[in-house]
Amino acid sequence: MAGLSAYAVSRPARALPPALATVLLTAFAATVSGITAALLLMAAYLGTVTTFPAIHPHDWSVSYLHRVCPIPPAVGLGLGLVALVMLARAGAHAARVAASARRTSALAAGLPLVEGISAVDDPSVQAWAVPGRSARIVVTTGLLRTLDGPGRRALLAHERAHLRHRHHVYVQLARLAAAANPLLRPVSRAVDGAVERWADACAVREVGSERVVARAVGAAALGSSGPALAASGGDVVERVRELLEPTVRRPVVGVRLGLMTLACWASGAAVLLWAHRMVELAEVSYRAAR
Repeated sequence: MAGLSAYAVSRPARALPPALATVLLTAFAATVSGITAALLLMAAYLGTVTTFPAIHPHDWSVSYLHRVCPIPPAVGLGLGLVALVMLARAGAHAARVAASARRTSALAAGLPLVEGISAVDDPSVQAWAVPGRSARIVVTTGLLRTLDGPGRRALLAHERAHLRHRHHVYVQLARLAAAANPLLRPVSRAVDGAVERWADACAVREVGSERVVARAVGAAALGSSGPALAASGGDVVERVRELLEPTVRRPVVGVRLGLMTLACWASGAAVLLWAHRMVELAEVSYRAAR
C-alpha cells in the first residue's frame, strides 16, 4: 500500500509549486516510514508476550491480549525482524551520509573562498553546493568558461538557493525514509527533482530570465554531479522544459497530498491508542483474575 501511495504522489509533484511539493513530499515520506516502523514494532511487541516474557510487564493477562489482539508469536517475530531491518537500514544510511558530509566539508574547507564561492581549477563541467560548517558553492573553471556572464549569475543563484533554503535537509530526510522503506524511493526521487526546480525558480527570480537559467542548467548537466546538491541534479530535460514551458499548477494536488499525510498520522495514532487501551484492559483483566 505504501508503495502504491508513493508512486501515486511522486507523479503529480510537478503540478505543485516546487517549494510546496518539496515540503509535502518530504513530510509524506517521513510520516509513512515512521508510522510503518512504529506499527511494526508495536505488533511485534504485543505478539511476543509469551516468547519473551522478560521484556514484557508481568501484570498483563496474556489470554485477554491474545483474544483482542490475536497475533501469533511467529508473526510477531517476523514483524519485529522487518522493523529491525528498517531501523538498521536507516541507521546505516545516516552513518554513510554523516561520514560523506564530514569528508566533503573537510575537502571544501581546504579550498580558497571568495564571497562564498570556491573555484577549482578543473576542466570538468561541475558545480555544487556544500552545506554545513564549510557552507559554500564549489564550481570548476571548466564550467565557468562554458557559461557567459548571465549564465554564471544564474548558476550561482541556483546554488545559493540550495544553501539558503537548506534543501539538503529535505533531500536527506526523504532519502532516510526511503532507506528504511524502499517502497518510498519514488517519493525520494520526486523530492530530489522538486528541490532542483525550487532552486531553478529562485534563479529565475534573481536573473529575470527563464531562458538564461535553462541554458545554465543545460551546461551544468554536461558534467557529472558533485558530492552534494548539484546544478545538474534531477531530471534535466524536465527541468528545462518546465522553465521554458511552465506547468499548469493544480492546488488540489497539494490538498490531496496533505490529506494523505494527515490520514497516515491519524490512522497510526488511532492504532497505537487502541493498542494502549487494550494493554490497559489486559492489566485490569489480570488483576480481576487474581
